Amino acid sequence: MTLITPDADDVLTEELMLEVQDTLREMRQAFRSLKERVEAGEDVKATEVKSKLTELNTVLVNCHKLETSLADSRAKRSQIVRGGYALDFDAAREEVLCALGRLRPCCGAEEVSG
Repeated sequence: MTLITPDADDVLTEELMLEVQDTLREMRQAFRSLKERVEAGEDVKATEVKSKLTELNTVLVNCHKLETSLADSRAKRSQIVRGGYALDFDAAREEVLCALGRLRPCCGAEEVSG
């Protein structure tokens, strides 16, 4: 049988997600500052805006990856029972089908629907 156990990676993923959220807050503040400067009539260089947009895009891509990873970890963790483990029935099914597959040729049995 295959056991699913809690991973230390879950904690790391959540920590990274918090860091990305902090970075997003900083980016929002930077854009507010740029907006205020433009509204005040200050000359803002296009390269400065482009740099901030590139940085924001990178952070958003990383955030999306981390959100996906965190959602996967939470889904996996929700399968774990109070004892700290759970059975991976898909993996168990594959192991049984593989074992049956090895038995069929030696015993001359017909295919079994799976």
